Amino acid sequence: MSEEKVHVFQCQLCGYEYETTEEKLPEDFVCPVCGAGVDAFVRLD
Repeated sequence: MSEEKVHVFQCQLCGYEYETTEEKLPEDFVCPVCGAGVDAFVRLD
């Protein structure tokens, strides 16, 4: 049984981290803490 890799995306404005098995965040993703759009996030792994 193979496990899916978890990717961590971090908001560069407030530091919020979001974990997902997706390679990229959806284009309409919004930070739940500061309201920043997907462009403010970087993948940490």
